[in-house]
Amino acid sequence: MAWTLRRLTCVLAFASIALSATASEAPSACDHGVAWQVLGSGGPELNQRAQSGHVLWIDGKARAVFDTGAGTAVAFGKARGRIEDLDLIALSHLHTDHSADLPAYVKASFFGERRRDLPILGPPGNNVFPSLEAWLAALFTGEHAAYPYLAGFLQPEGAAYRLRPATLQLSDGDIATVFTGPNFSVRATPVKHGPIPALAWRIDVQGRSVVYLGDTDAQAPALLELAQGADLLIANLAISEHSNDSVASRLHAPPSRIASLAQRAGTRRLLLSHLMQRSEQALPESLRIIRAIYSGPVEVAQDGLCLPLPLRNNATHTKKGPA
Repeated sequence: MAWTLRRLTCVLAFASIALSATASEAPSACDHGVAWQVLGSGGPELNQRAQSGHVLWIDGKARAVFDTGAGTAVAFGKARGRIEDLDLIALSHLHTDHSADLPAYVKASFFGERRRDLPILGPPGNNVFPSLEAWLAALFTGEHAAYPYLAGFLQPEGAAYRLRPATLQLSDGDIATVFTGPNFSVRATPVKHGPIPALAWRIDVQGRSVVYLGDTDAQAPALLELAQGADLLIANLAISEHSNDSVASRLHAPPSRIASLAQRAGTRRLLLSHLMQRSEQALPESLRIIRAIYSGPVEVAQDGLCLPLPLRNNATHTKKGPA
């Protein structure tokens, strides 16, 4: 009897492993065409969400990662992303919940077959934060580097490929093309995130467009132009409409401001991400506020969510209220 139970247990265990393997290989909405996937939908809290990160898929290949918050490297692997396929990593700003996993991506690439250089784009520095290039140097090079064993990725002939960091020095109101590749292009503009240098991104790919705002109060002068007519707008919903946290309110946009930007820009779809405990608790009210202003479809991000981006047609949502 005991032997039979042990045998049954083994059979069930192997069946479970087989089912898990089959599930991990199941077709995904990201396997074909152009798609956007949420790697991490959380903020800096430990709330069972990976922190901020997203990936652009083109024909089943992960082509660009936008933000690398804690947990996103694992999510990238679970999504069957390959670092060899990446054309770009872009960081909206250098808060840990948007950048902490960058060394994990770099180290993981050592075990792959990447041979071409990898551009990394990011913000300038100020008296509060280092620039992207200074931050990478502090991580990987110099006498007091955090991870000196990865220095070769920033040095000539030090590794199989090199990281190619570019600090984007843009003035308020500027929108600049900062990356042009064979499959997509990227434009950027500075945004307001309290005293932290930060950027918003627009990705144009095969007749589609995605705008990723990152963390911002959504009041930068060029955001309306950047988001104009985008197929997908990703906004970080980190606070409620009537937040009594004065610091958070300087860093983030309330729901009504997010909705107003999406509506005025005529964006076709809105995705809310960077959810924190305070914004999750207020989510029903926030959604009511957003839907009263913005007439397009609204979705709430979850880790792993994949949104296909079909070619647009001529239909657009009807604008509500004054611009």
